Amino acid sequence: MNEMYTTLIPALIMGDTTVVKPPKFGVLLHQPLLRAFAASFPPGVVNFIYGSGAKITPALMKSGNVDVLALIGSSRAADILKREHPQPHRLRSILSLDAKNPALVMADADLDVAVREVVAGALSFNGQRCTGLKLTFVDASIVDVFLEKLSQAVNALPTGLPWDQGVKLTPMPEFHKADAMQAFVDDAVNKGARVVNAGGGTACETLYLRSVTKNRPRSRSRTCSS
Repeated sequence: MNEMYTTLIPALIMGDTTVVKPPKFGVLLHQPLLRAFAASFPPGVVNFIYGSGAKITPALMKSGNVDVLALIGSSRAADILKREHPQPHRLRSILSLDAKNPALVMADADLDVAVREVVAGALSFNGQRCTGLKLTFVDASIVDVFLEKLSQAVNALPTGLPWDQGVKLTPMPEFHKADAMQAFVDDAVNKGARVVNAGGGTACETLYLRSVTKNRPRSRSRTCSS
């Protein structure tokens, strides 16, 4: 919801008509706002279209009626969609740069504040948002203390179902996502990293406990309990 409306609202302020393709999860979230848009704008100004993005979005681009592509997604998908437009040189693009948002923690940082902000930036909404932190760069002089504090903060996050009071980590909405998360950790370990937080990377079906990694390989156990 955050990324969609911080893209849509500026477009409306600038006087554009819009076509919105919501993500496949969370569609019902937008229902109250659909009524608000219908009451606030003339017909045809705010349009929502539903279905498989792989089928719908290329067809929209092929029409040539899209002047600006605002995509919350990968650069690969953006390149494919831009090629579908009959006049790509006239198409303006607003892209999310693969959502590889970095955090920089300098040597003089207040580590308690830095850890709190990194945890919030990386794991708010279970980490499932395109504006989340994906990379954290820490000054070498403080990295060990930072990792210790970060590990404690991540492991202290309550795990449960989305409707549990105070929960911070929940199962992910797609079955393959846990394997995708594990592939990232495996890639890091193969390049010399190690998981430093207790239980990091433990998985059960679609629930994946977040890993904090450093520079030396360490084996990971996979458990599944009720």
